[in-house]
Amino acid sequence: MNRPATNLQNKPQKPTEREAKMTILLGINGTGKTTLLQRILQASGQKCLVITPDDAEWRNYPISELHTQEDFVYSGIKRHIFDPDKRNGTLSRLSYFKKGIIVFDDCRAYLTERTPPELRQMIIRRRQREIDIFAVGHGFKEVPPVFFTFLTEVILFRTTDNVAQRKNCLKDYELMAAAQARVNRQAIKNPHHYEIIRWQ
Repeated sequence: MNRPATNLQNKPQKPTEREAKMTILLGINGTGKTTLLQRILQASGQKCLVITPDDAEWRNYPISELHTQEDFVYSGIKRHIFDPDKRNGTLSRLSYFKKGIIVFDDCRAYLTERTPPELRQMIIRRRQREIDIFAVGHGFKEVPPVFFTFLTEVILFRTTDNVAQRKNCLKDYELMAAAQARVNRQAIKNPHHYEIIRWQ
């Protein structure tokens, strides 16, 4: 029995694994965090969901209540106003979100130091779900430790708290402390100055 010749060049290639970034974006009010983030989201071409405690800075985008799985099927940018009384409901439904960007804007308002299991699972499985995550806060202490644990990069504007408050969470504390000092010096001349600090 003759077997067909095998052409190794025609074997299906494995898709390149998506990086699935974990980005922490820090800066005090007025530095330009939201403006920069909106540009990043719009340029990404991906589906984006902004979780926010209010509608002050994202009012140009439609609200999604995230009631059903179908609410996660869309394109473009949507926002969800986080209701503290429905904390567990919102976080558990985020498991339906796939292939896009999730932004936890002003995350101190609704996330605590103790990470809900739903959120931790989503962060751990972000590569398989093809999700990039942004955690946004005014300073280091306002972002829960779990985000630092899985960190890919920090976008750092001027901050007034001390990076030492997250010393135990950072892979390279000295690198981040030096970056904070540089950015704060530059911000004296240019309040919108920022740096991107990437982890290997």
